Amino acid sequence: YMQEVVDLGFEVMITSVSAEGLDESWLGRIIDEDLLEELKGLHEKYGLHMAFEGGEAETLVLDGPIFKKKLNILDSKKIWEVDSGYLVIKDAELVEKE
Repeated sequence: YMQEVVDLGFEVMITSVSAEGLDESWLGRIIDEDLLEELKGLHEKYGLHMAFEGGEAETLVLDGPIFKKKLNILDSKKIWEVDSGYLVIKDAELVEKE
């Protein structure tokens, strides 16, 4: 499923993490081929679900082939609380696609 999301051209950002193996550095990352490879390793090591089923992470779709506009994040802040965290979107804009 996650590979299909990437292959179809969706831009998806990780906005929340709460699982062993996922740290603050994952907040704000875009799901791409490199991230999927990292997830495979975390799945093998920790049993993390590759599509984050079970609440390991939450995402925000910024762009995709079905949308007329895309969402640009202008300002955000990471909040980390011991072993989980989330991204606060402080400012964003919808923009026309080129």
